[in-house]
Order: sequence, then structure tokens, then C-alpha cells
Amino acid sequence: MLFCRVAVNYKTAALQHRNTATQLRFRHSDSEFNNHMTQIIYGIHPVEEALQSSHLQFQKLLIAAQRLHPSLQAILDQAKRREVPVTFTTRETLEQIVKGGAHQNVVGIVKKIPYADLGQILSGWKKEGTRALFLLLDGIQDPQNFGSLIRTALGCGVHGLIIPRDRAVGFTPAVLKASAGAAASLPVARVVNMAATIDSLKKEGIWVYGAAGEAKDLLYEFDLTTDLAIVVGGEGKGIRPLVKKKCDRLFSIPMKGPVTSFNASVSGGMILFEVMRQRTLVNPPDLPFRKGKV
Repeated sequence: MLFCRVAVNYKTAALQHRNTATQLRFRHSDSEFNNHMTQIIYGIHPVEEALQSSHLQFQKLLIAAQRLHPSLQAILDQAKRREVPVTFTTRETLEQIVKGGAHQNVVGIVKKIPYADLGQILSGWKKEGTRALFLLLDGIQDPQNFGSLIRTALGCGVHGLIIPRDRAVGFTPAVLKASAGAAASLPVARVVNMAATIDSLKKEGIWVYGAAGEAKDLLYEFDLTTDLAIVVGGEGKGIRPLVKKKCDRLFSIPMKGPVTSFNASVSGGMILFEVMRQRTLVNPPDLPFRKGKV
């Protein structure tokens, strides 16, 4: 497989593939995307981060561009280092694959990301030897919210994310794009019964706190430095009644002005960064935090 580093070489490769665009389109659609073994990741930043993850197995990279700008060239270089096959194709082909998503001229085909089980997540936490931090999402259905929460959770040191199997979004191309590749690095468990899962966490000595707009206690009044699981409810309805009853305590986020609620991913981000803030004050890290990009 030729990996082009200059525009002339790329144009030559693109011209060679242009005449077979129709065959590529139908072959991709029929044999690679309509199965339960692979997933697609699209967009420059999601693909770039996914290539950096050792947890993802790439099967192919598809590129459609008239010239290789620096970001695409960097992706091509990463693919070469990982020995990922690259196919040059057309924008029409990528648009058919992503079904309206913003592909930015690059699509990766990867082996489907497996869900973890609760035992694996707990085992990983115990091996790490730090205070537990788990995030339970009770009925998040919007892919953007889920993807954003995955990325925020990974950046805040969450050991694992837990979602219900039914009536909640799972790993989809839109979720993978919204997480910008973070979904490949954070264990996510899909469980049948969230209430029973909370009981299992409690048996491990983990406190379970739920976010509820009607709660009188405020988030900033809580001690969040203990072994902890945070529950965030779905869009609109919040945490379901049975799951809410299982929580040890409920809290609300203080607000001012006419706004009465926050987006689920915004609320989750506020909560997780308050956890990290409190834990940093109690146990300052040996090295400064890595500065993230805004």
C-alpha cells in the first residue's frame, strides 16, 4: 500500500481510484458496513485520536480529498505507522457511509468496540488503587450528550461508565465522533438492571449520589473525596424513580437567573470537575495537571 506524502502522488492515487468510485461505493456499503462486527469513526479529530488508541483495531482508512492538508497528512502518517490499509475514494462514497455526518474527508473502519462488564470495571479500579469514581447514565438518548460525557469522564479520571441496555443510546458513529475517540479508552458497561447495579456498587463500599433538580442539598456541600458513583439522568425525565430511590443521597447544582435546568452533558461535566477539584485539594498531584485544549 502506497502512502503518499506529496500532492502530486496523492492526485495520481486519487485519479486511479476515481474510475472505480461506483464499485467502491457498493462494495463498502454491502460488505463492510452492514454487519455487526465493525463500526465507523469519521471526522479528523476522532480518527486521529482513534489511531492513537491501542484499544481500537483498524481495518481500513478511507480518504477523499483533492489535496492532503496537514491534518490529513498527519492521519496518513499515523496509519502508515500502524500499518492500516488506506483507500482513496470519493466524497460521495463517504457521504453514503456516514449518512449525513460531517466526515471531513476521512472515515475509519474499526472492529466494533466491546462493552465491558461490571466485574471488569471494578477490577480495573481496584488494581489502580485510587478512590473510586464511576459515572452512571440513566437513560441518556442523545448521541452528542453521551459522546461528550464519555470524553469528559475520561478527562476527569472516571474508572468506568455504566449505562442501561434498554432505552439508552450505545456506541454509534455519532457517539464516537462526539467523544472524539475517547470512547475507545474508557470502559463502558451495559447492564440490564441499573438498580441492581447500584446495589453491587454499594457492596464494594462505594457511595452513590444522584443529580436531581428538586434536591435541597447542593453539590458543593457534599464530600466527594470518598469512593463514589455519580448518577446522571436522561434528557427531560432525569433519573428514573427506582434508580433514584437506590441512591444514598441526591444533590442539585446551584443556579441563578431564569434558567431552570442544564443539558445532561453540561451537568455531568460540572459534577465531575467538582469531584476532581475536591480530590485535588485533599491530595495534590505530584505533577501539575496536563493542560487540555479548549
